[in-house]
Amino acid sequence: MKAIVIATVHGRCLPVMMSSIKHYVPSDVVVYISAPKGLIPTLPQNQECILIENTGTNFGDSYNEVVHRAFEDFDEIIVANDDIVLKPDSYSQLEQDLNIIKQQFKNIGWVVCKSDYVRTVQSIVHNNEANIVKVQRTSPIFGYVSKEAWVDFPPINWYSDDIQCIDMITKGYEHFVTRCYVHHVGSATITQNHHKNHLDAESWIKANRPELHGVWYK
Repeated sequence: MKAIVIATVHGRCLPVMMSSIKHYVPSDVVVYISAPKGLIPTLPQNQECILIENTGTNFGDSYNEVVHRAFEDFDEIIVANDDIVLKPDSYSQLEQDLNIIKQQFKNIGWVVCKSDYVRTVQSIVHNNEANIVKVQRTSPIFGYVSKEAWVDFPPINWYSDDIQCIDMITKGYEHFVTRCYVHHVGSATITQNHHKNHLDAESWIKANRPELHGVWYK
């Protein structure tokens, strides 16, 4: 895991997130940041940072763009939200748990951290056990994925990670929640208007994944 990829829109939370990377991530880890043209984020001097222009208009496209750029250089990466803060052991614990998973499983999809503002299966409020758990769906708040397992996010905000997880499972990959933790500010980019976010994704899901539309939009 020698690369971290981040997509940001306004960069408001990025300075704190990047400061935690500076202090808690090895200096040889390359950080790829997708940001709008003209936005110049504060970058730690001890990390190699590659800044690319974010031309996406939604979560899915924005992250696909920066992930594909990172996969030009690395076969394994960490995908991270721009509104998280790492603990001193977040990176090292994820790396340790990934090594444990690799010893037991072959087709590994997402390997992600727990957080305090995330779906229930990853939430420390609902899942505070000190073990590694296999799950059906995850949110890549701070998580490992390989080039081999990667499937593009659909071009939407909400449900993009759900659909990607389903598609990766269809390919034969399995997802895991680890013992490590990162703090998540929570929807600082796409807002906390859950009803609007839910409805905004509906037309794409109805047209492209009607079997899921019947489950999520009753």
